[in-house]
Amino acid sequence: MPQVKNGLKTLLLSGALAGLAAAAVVAGAASSHEDKMSDPAYANKMGPRCLDGGHTGRIHVVDEHTLLVYDRDQNAYKLDVGGPCRSMTDMSKYGFEFNGSNQICRAHDATLLYFPVDHGAPNRCLINGVTPLTRAQADRLDPG
Repeated sequence: MPQVKNGLKTLLLSGALAGLAAAAVVAGAASSHEDKMSDPAYANKMGPRCLDGGHTGRIHVVDEHTLLVYDRDQNAYKLDVGGPCRSMTDMSKYGFEFNGSNQICRAHDATLLYFPVDHGAPNRCLINGVTPLTRAQADRLDPG
């Protein structure tokens, strides 16, 4: 029976240490981002002129007609959208329908597809404009 208690104590201690380590990583990431943003070379870095629609990452709803789309390198692009995608808050199920290549450089290079929760047909939304942003500009639009 003492072996089980010692094993349980070891397991609990390991879990507690893992939790502390995870908290330290999160705190380190936050301070690392702040440190990077204080470097003008990092804060003023802008990605390529065009968003590669085939390699997008996170999407953030700024307001009823503005989306912030990140590529896989964390470059940010501001998309002005129209149509049924206005006022949507959950952009976790989205995609693009391309008109040519998968590079989105200007309005109408692609259509934003929003897939509703009920798995019905996707809503097609116009992209009225695409603007690459610096990291500092993106940080102001997406403080989270």
